[in-house]
Amino acid sequence: MTLLQILLVAVGGVFGSLLRWQVIETLPTLSLGVFVVNQLGVLAAGYVAYRMKTTINQRLFWITGFAGGFTTMSSLAFIIHESNPLSGLLYAAASLAVSLLILNILKDKAKS
Repeated sequence: MTLLQILLVAVGGVFGSLLRWQVIETLPTLSLGVFVVNQLGVLAAGYVAYRMKTTINQRLFWITGFAGGFTTMSSLAFIIHESNPLSGLLYAAASLAVSLLILNILKDKAKS
């Protein structure tokens, strides 16, 4: 791990976190905002991983830094915990299902 790599992750994380905050603030509910940012984060990380030829430094910035700062597991867990059991289960299942669908589409397109 070099100083440049640390800075790439840190700067990517700052941009991702600030964008997450802005996206969540513009949407009508926290649960919708978290769902949207998490799916967009999966899309961004999957696109970089499967569709682009990148260097390790680019991956550190975009996947570890930006997508890591943009997405939010803690808010996902909070929303599920605070929901009634059925709503929480459906929200968790939808979040995981859509994420996996996005990655499968990106990976399949990368193979062709």
